Amino acid sequence: MKTKDQVNRILEVSESPERIISLVPSITELLVDLEMDRAMLGRTRFCIHPAEKVKNIPVVGGVMGLNRHEIDKMQPDLIFASREENAQNEIMELANDYPVWVSDVHNLEEALAMIDSIGKICGKPERASQLTEKIREGFRQLDHIPPDIIRAAYLVWNNPLYTINANTFIHDMLKRCGIVNIFADKAVSYPVITEKELRERKPDFLFLPSEPYTFKEKDVRNFSRIVPKAEIKRVDGEYFTWYGSHLVDAPSYFKHLF
Repeated sequence: MKTKDQVNRILEVSESPERIISLVPSITELLVDLEMDRAMLGRTRFCIHPAEKVKNIPVVGGVMGLNRHEIDKMQPDLIFASREENAQNEIMELANDYPVWVSDVHNLEEALAMIDSIGKICGKPERASQLTEKIREGFRQLDHIPPDIIRAAYLVWNNPLYTINANTFIHDMLKRCGIVNIFADKAVSYPVITEKELRERKPDFLFLPSEPYTFKEKDVRNFSRIVPKAEIKRVDGEYFTWYGSHLVDAPSYFKHLF
């Protein structure tokens, strides 16, 4: 059947894909929750959820640096990739030989559309619909939070300091929690900032996630000197970045955190 991915590419996909490789941690978890794990031939080493299910799925590299030889041996009939997370040259090379469905998620609505699309492709539309409705209901419980109550910065890397602008999934998660991203105006999705700039923007909160860079307690102490008036929180980065079925538990985490 013909289907369109999230970067508007039309591709021909088997009516019932049985040889799937996922190069995206969020999608790997989603596929397992769609009960497609038996069809999964490969994953990246960052595809870690749910652990008891994915441990038996062979690893074909990282989200970048794929083992093309192993992938070719598997002869997949469908590969899932991400515009943001995977290397474009690797994905385009794979797309010359295999159907590659590429996700491009910047907000909750695009994440829900991705879940529905993958559900249809895999012949699991009802299960996907159940997941999206459960996620929608969870986020509806956050609607009572007044907007713009907290000004915050969210860092994704250290040395140099990377943060996020308004075009990121993390920004959308913060916004749904009533939090203003003080670097939303930056021109690029993941801009580099200086300690001076962070200090001058005077955040009420500074969020230090567990991934992709794992901020530690020593980083909390360091940033407390840079922005002494900000409350610094170490947060579970997965709830701000994983956009598949991981979203089911995100609202309860946000309510507890904020």
